[in-house]
Amino acid sequence: MRRLVVILVAISVSGCLTRRAADVLTVPRRVVEAGHWEKETATKPARFEVEAVDGVQLSALELPAGPAVSKLGTAYLFHGFGNTKEQMLPIAKRLSAAGLRCIAWDSRGHGKSGGERASYGMREVDDALRVIKAARKRDARPRGKEVFWGYSMGAAVALQTLPEDSRAEAAVLLAPFADLSQIMRHHAGQIYSGAMVPFLPWVRSNVRSTAGFDPRKIKPIDSVRRTDARLLFIHGARDGVIPPDQSARLLSECEEGQGKRLLLPNLGHGDVMWDLPESAYTAAIDFLVVDP
Repeated sequence: MRRLVVILVAISVSGCLTRRAADVLTVPRRVVEAGHWEKETATKPARFEVEAVDGVQLSALELPAGPAVSKLGTAYLFHGFGNTKEQMLPIAKRLSAAGLRCIAWDSRGHGKSGGERASYGMREVDDALRVIKAARKRDARPRGKEVFWGYSMGAAVALQTLPEDSRAEAAVLLAPFADLSQIMRHHAGQIYSGAMVPFLPWVRSNVRSTAGFDPRKIKPIDSVRRTDARLLFIHGARDGVIPPDQSARLLSECEEGQGKRLLLPNLGHGDVMWDLPESAYTAAIDFLVVDP
């Protein structure tokens, strides 16, 4: 009887842990009030909404190319897990000054967009395509080049979107991952000395039942083989969230001359977003705006 009780308790505890792990993976910390980013960047973006295929409303913004430069095209900005479109404004301001109109949006489950859970590309790719289509209709001037900029989860979504949008010429991808299952295993290995690793099948099962997707199918690395866009991967050497070997794997799948990688010493996961060195910023913007 005592053994049965122990088994039932263990099952109950493991069930709670795996459900919690699934929630941590797919339910972002929602930030709604992000207006201070406009003040800090001294920008006044236009706002618009796009409806996703399942009716979810996606909140987007548009920052025009700077008035002092010739318009080169449009940059689409993909934020990271738990972030918002407004947090992309510092990057948008730099890209705008380089001649790129910028479009950013709250991914589903984030900011002012609808939805509750992230799916790392399973739904977000179609969301992105709908935002891009709507943004093109808003631009009456010649279209010019189109490029992507993404961070973390956003980099993975941007990479998966590239094969579905042949107009995108280049992408800057900060701290991208190649395979979501590998990231899950990496984090499980760090929790309780790896005690969570045996429970990964149950975590995946909970993700499928609550978020409606299979993490094993989220493999941005497969998209590298399906796009001709030029790719610049930027990774912090001290990234403990998405290990640098993930971008190395992505680079290894590029055709000759298609991909480049900047590995930045002493930078962690968030540093490549919030504290990117000026030299890396310059290299990234040049990669997007200067014709190869």
